[in-house]
Amino acid sequence: MKRAMLIVASSLLALSARAEEACTKEQAKEAVEKICKDVEADADKALETVQTYRFCGSNYVWVQDANVNMVKHPIKPKLNGTSLKENKDDNGKLLFVEFDKSAKANKDGGWVDYVWPKPGAEKATDKISFVKKCGGPKGWIVGSGVWK
Repeated sequence: MKRAMLIVASSLLALSARAEEACTKEQAKEAVEKICKDVEADADKALETVQTYRFCGSNYVWVQDANVNMVKHPIKPKLNGTSLKENKDDNGKLLFVEFDKSAKANKDGGWVDYVWPKPGAEKATDKISFVKKCGGPKGWIVGSGVWK
């Protein structure tokens, strides 16, 4: 019985990992567009959605403000309320500054390449994120990425 449960559990983990690997850039962009609409309608309520919203398994969205401060990161809550101006990836890229620049330079949003650890992992791997400055009075930037 224990062996059967172990096989089922490992199969579910493998399926979950494949679902995450199969996640596309288009799905990340759709997630950002969805949350931007929520932010524009009711920013505070949108933050509640961000906390639990997932797509392609465990992929998520985050929200940063126009001054490069984290508003809501559902996976790394220690970032919430902090300045991200000096936050670098393992290659030295000021990734949140780059997210800010890309979102502000492209009214329809833009893409940024960087490295970031997968949830539960210590080592960073290649990732690309779509970021967009949402409409509304907050001027928030929403982003989400997929692993390469």
